[in-house]
Amino acid sequence: MMRNIEKYRNAFINALDLEDGVVVEDLALGESPEWDSIGHMTLIAVIEDEFDVSIDSEWITEFNSYQSGMELLNRLGVDFINE
Repeated sequence: MMRNIEKYRNAFINALDLEDGVVVEDLALGESPEWDSIGHMTLIAVIEDEFDVSIDSEWITEFNSYQSGMELLNRLGVDFINE
């Protein structure tokens, strides 16, 4: 079974159609051509499906980096540490 951190990382790769070798952990909204406003909504949808969560619209604006997305999912009950 895939760990949450792997599912999270894959969500970025698949939603943003990233090339091999991109350091996903360094990504931030608007700082790469793939993660634009359309990529952001695609990423939100993929993450919601993958983790069976619903991300409130006010939280969507807080989700602006790889790390902030993990923190947001943590608040929604997704555990990245004890898996």
